[in-house]
Amino acid sequence: MQQYPKVKWCDKMEKTCPVTNIINILSKKYILLILRQINGGQKRFNELLKEVGNISPRTLSKRLKELEKAGLVRKRRFNEIPPRVEYNLTVSGKDLIECFKSLNEWVKKWKS
Repeated sequence: MQQYPKVKWCDKMEKTCPVTNIINILSKKYILLILRQINGGQKRFNELLKEVGNISPRTLSKRLKELEKAGLVRKRRFNEIPPRVEYNLTVSGKDLIECFKSLNEWVKKWKS
């Protein structure tokens, strides 16, 4: 994928525009696929690894941490042996999914 050089106004915009910040997160490889899978209900790490496909455990772990930091995904740890962890969408993550549904309707209306 071609990378375009940043211009000065983009640097300023990234610091002040919340839309730019979330777009930067959502544009990372695998993020949308991970969100789609978690939207189907709580998922364990290995389930996501299989369902997303062609993603390394390291990359999946990194992306889940980014989504958690952004407040879109919640990581729930269980005090069990072997350790069990599940991932769910937060309220914010569920709201974001609704935005995708609206975007999908826009695409159907204007880009068909």
